[in-house]
Amino acid sequence: MNAILELIRTKTTMKFILTTMSGLILVYPNIDFIAIYLLLFTGFSTAFGFLINDISDVEVDKLVEKVRNPIVTQKITRRKSILLAFFMFLVSLFTLSFLSFYNQLLGLAVIFIYYTYSFGVRAKAKPILDIIYHSVCLSIFTLMGYTQYKPVDSTCLLLASTVFLLSGMSQILQEIRDFESDKKTIKTTVFFLGKRKALILCLAFFTIAFAIFLLAPLYGIIPYELLLLSPLAYFIVAPIIKTVRDETYQDKMIEQISKRSPLIAGVLFSTFLFFKNFDFIFII
Repeated sequence: MNAILELIRTKTTMKFILTTMSGLILVYPNIDFIAIYLLLFTGFSTAFGFLINDISDVEVDKLVEKVRNPIVTQKITRRKSILLAFFMFLVSLFTLSFLSFYNQLLGLAVIFIYYTYSFGVRAKAKPILDIIYHSVCLSIFTLMGYTQYKPVDSTCLLLASTVFLLSGMSQILQEIRDFESDKKTIKTTVFFLGKRKALILCLAFFTIAFAIFLLAPLYGIIPYELLLLSPLAYFIVAPIIKTVRDETYQDKMIEQISKRSPLIAGVLFSTFLFFKNFDFIFII
């Protein structure tokens, strides 16, 4: 069981599910039981993506010193992993069948992205494309959460753009973390740009996402009160700037951002829900 949990990367899969929930939150309280199928699709399709990623990396992961792939460490066989991936794929298609036609198309696009990230196109080994794939996938989950109940509009597009930028930033930081092992097997965006330029790109992504956050109240996407939390951005930006100036700070930067990001996201979500519920009750 532990091997399966490692393969599907439970914690990361939950983060992907939360991304879909960000779209659902914007249409709350206009949601129904179909949202459950949407969240299940997110979870099972993401598990499928992680499974085929590790299956595709079996040979290259044998070359790295620090192995995280359960198939390589023989915690589970490759055959069982393939069967599990096929099961996740089938369940993903089943849950997808309950969604709107538009979301079914988006869901198929997600599955295509997951497959070609590891096989065929193998986007994970192509600079720039690796970041685009990761960012587009999470943006689609956000769109699916919103467009299941409302048509595409400026609100969901701004949210999806923010998710795209923050996901790209997250992927860059992950590639910086894995730089030493990745450079022996694949060429990533960080390998192509170098760590310093990649970090500057991170800051650019975050700056644009932060600008969208500041503009969001004007479009009625978030309450103005949420802007009071904008100083929290310092706790993400500061470690990156410090690492741009001093590369030896890299490990501490990754640790700090990994710990702070979920906390900041939790505070933002909780505050948003509080004021959204308050406004809803006030209207009633």
